[in-house]
Amino acid sequence: MKKVILIILIAISAHSYLSAQTYVDVSTGISNRDNGLLNVSIKKQFTEKFRAGIEFQTGNIDYRFIGGKLIENGTATSVSIPVTWRIFEDDRVRLDLYSRAGIRLQSVPSSDAEAFLLEDNSSFAYFFEPGLMVSMPLSERLNVQGGFTLPLIFESSPVGLFENNVTNLFVNTGYKLSEKSILLFKANTGPAAGASGDSQKYTWSLQAGLRFLIGGKVQKSSLIIDPSY
Repeated sequence: MKKVILIILIAISAHSYLSAQTYVDVSTGISNRDNGLLNVSIKKQFTEKFRAGIEFQTGNIDYRFIGGKLIENGTATSVSIPVTWRIFEDDRVRLDLYSRAGIRLQSVPSSDAEAFLLEDNSSFAYFFEPGLMVSMPLSERLNVQGGFTLPLIFESSPVGLFENNVTNLFVNTGYKLSEKSILLFKANTGPAAGASGDSQKYTWSLQAGLRFLIGGKVQKSSLIIDPSY
């Protein structure tokens, strides 16, 4: 009997996963941490209430830190799992809890590591980013989102430290281009503190790109764009 129940549960889960609407987001932009960055994500809208996926972001470093020491060259790459959960909605506004957890790898040329007296030429960090998002449909084609997230970054190597605590304020827009594509824009900014004061004090980022829908047509939830950091 237990095996039968298990098989039924697996079948229901598989059907839910396969039938869920899929979004592929591709965007590019700049920030005061990176000269240029690329963000790619795949997300599934399991219900109008719940969305989850995987996100990949990489950029050319302009102003970051390894072990609390400044780096101005190299690459920074993160992989994370974003989750959005609706807690309230009416005809005018929607409120979502948002969170993202993942890992980040930074690296610089060996010559830079020596020049900046770094412990190593690469670093590994964990991060967790809870937040709150308000969405407002301005028309059937346009949705605007705003809110905040609180990225917490913990570097584990080459030095174990609490790297950053950021108050990330954001504004996003999703505009329907067709039944299968959405134009997206993401902007964020906010103060930061950590690493005993030896880290970035202020951050900002701008991204623009497209969302492609796999399965189904554009719905209200399709126009809600998750924040980035």
